[in-house]
Amino acid sequence: MQGPAFSGWLLAHDMRATRFSGFRKSGFLRSGALMAAGLLLNVSAPGFAAGQTARAPAQHPSAPHSSTPHPAARKEHPRHAPAPASPAAAPARARTAPGTPAKSPARTTAQPPVQTPPAQTAPVPPPPQPGTTPRKKLTRPERIAALADQLVQAKTPEDAQRLEARLEELRAHGLSPTTQLLLRRAEKDSQADKPDDAVEDLGDALALQPDKAILWRSRAQMRLAAGDYAGAITDLGESLQRDSRDARSWGLLSTVEEQRKDAPAALKAWQKVLELNPMADKNHKRLDALHIKAFGQPT
Repeated sequence: MQGPAFSGWLLAHDMRATRFSGFRKSGFLRSGALMAAGLLLNVSAPGFAAGQTARAPAQHPSAPHSSTPHPAARKEHPRHAPAPASPAAAPARARTAPGTPAKSPARTTAQPPVQTPPAQTAPVPPPPQPGTTPRKKLTRPERIAALADQLVQAKTPEDAQRLEARLEELRAHGLSPTTQLLLRRAEKDSQADKPDDAVEDLGDALALQPDKAILWRSRAQMRLAAGDYAGAITDLGESLQRDSRDARSWGLLSTVEEQRKDAPAALKAWQKVLELNPMADKNHKRLDALHIKAFGQPT
């Protein structure tokens, strides 16, 4: 064929022929084949996936190709060692200081929330109702006075006896164990017809608790049994000075004055008894008898 295209092809063919012929003389083709094989091997290596660039071992262009590696190349070069795994492919590990053993992550379990019990508070008393006043606790003298007022208003002898029994309990309240022991001993002496010993026992009890009116009345009763009227009147005066609303002390004083043959004094003391306890002489039999002794038979 003739034309510019044909001559251009021949010219390009001649240039390639000239280039490749020059490469054959310099060994370029042989070295290029080795480089291609090395690239294929390095691509398949693990380090290549991590972004490392594989390089073929450098050979002299004029060195003959041999399948046996050089003895110096048998040692694994650090460049060809397996690269560490990529951070994206392996799980993240905690960084530890050199020489410190790695610690496994502590297992944590979900704990239920701790519930704090509510603080206990003292119960608040309910507010007083409108129109009412809180009840005040009475003292022992106030309770004695309240029972004495009820005794004055007693309608039957049974009610009066019940109130007098409660009054005796309040008057004996507060006696020490030693005083109670001396009282029991005095009662035994009185039952054994030993009034003088009973008076001595009660004197010891009064030395321990002289403020107790009931002890003065008890010794006056023992002195009356022993025939000591003056001593009995003195003790009753001490008792009534401490508890002037004691109907039993006034009744004992009336008896002592009657034994002393002082009918007007006995009548006056008995009238005081009736003021404090009307049920003590409901039919006024003793009152009439003492009136006759004091003023004679009415005409």
